[in-house]
Amino acid sequence: MREPKELLEALQIARASSYWFDSASTYKENVVHWIRKARRKATRAKRIDAVVDHCVRGEMLFE
Repeated sequence: MREPKELLEALQIARASSYWFDSASTYKENVVHWIRKARRKATRAKRIDAVVDHCVRGEMLFE
């Protein structure tokens, strides 16, 4: 599974990469699939923002 470049960049800027990389692989796969399902760029950006926000707070997006 490869994370979208935009997601990795946003996580790095927000200094939330460690939470992302410490998360379970199945969780990350589900999140990446959810991001990639977005049809519009705006939707994809909103989903990436939501993931980053949850990582900053140390919370899982989907529980």
